[in-house]
Order: sequence, then C-alpha cells, then structure tokens
Amino acid sequence: MKRLLPALAVSVLGIAGVALAQNAPVTVKLLEQNKSGESGTVTITPQGSKTQIEVQLTGAPSAAQPAHVHAGSCAKLDPKPKIPLQNVVDGKSTTVVDMPMSQVMNGAINVHKSTEDIKTYVACGDLKAK
Repeated sequence: MKRLLPALAVSVLGIAGVALAQNAPVTVKLLEQNKSGESGTVTITPQGSKTQIEVQLTGAPSAAQPAHVHAGSCAKLDPKPKIPLQNVVDGKSTTVVDMPMSQVMNGAINVHKSTEDIKTYVACGDLKAK
C-alpha cells in the first residue's frame, strides 16, 4: 500500500494538470489579409459550458467589421459562418458563445472589411484544438 500511494498521487496530479490545461485561455494570432494593415489576436477563454472569444486588432477602422468562426482554415475557409461573433468596432470585440471551448477550437476566426464588403477578409487566424 505504501508503494501505491506515491504512484496514485502522481496519477491524480497528472490528471489534474490535464484538466487545468484544457481550462486555460488560448491566444491565436490574427494575420493580415488582402493588404488590410490589420492584425492582432483572439483570446479564447473557457467559462464552464460557455466560451468567451475576444478579438483585438491593430490598424482597424472605427466602423463595424463582422467577425465569425468558419469551418476550414485561413488557407481554405468555408465561406458559410459557423459561429457569429460580435462585430469588431475600434479594433475590439467580445462574444460569449453557448458552447464549450472544445467546439470553438476547430476552424478559423475571420474578420471582414465591413458589413457592406463582407467578401473581403482583412484578418484571419487558424484555431487548433489542443
């Protein structure tokens, strides 16, 4: 029994470490697209069964820019949005979605030039499940 306790303690700590890692925020780089001059980060934070997605762009205009999570990758994006996000205004957007982080971390986050020019992408970041 005495030999079993240290091994059990290591196992429990290992499992706890994995659980903590899955509950940690993830930051993804948003890279400029179409010579927009816009780039930044997306911070994805688990909140129990929900997930907060925070976009921060530099070089963004003050006008509203639609943002979404799309299936695929920045190189091969499905044009149909998978998860709508709050518009980016003055380079910032915060959205809380009603799904766990594991469902969000699959695809790419994409920012569009404007509501009038939705087909022009200005920044994109690939989401990779951990």
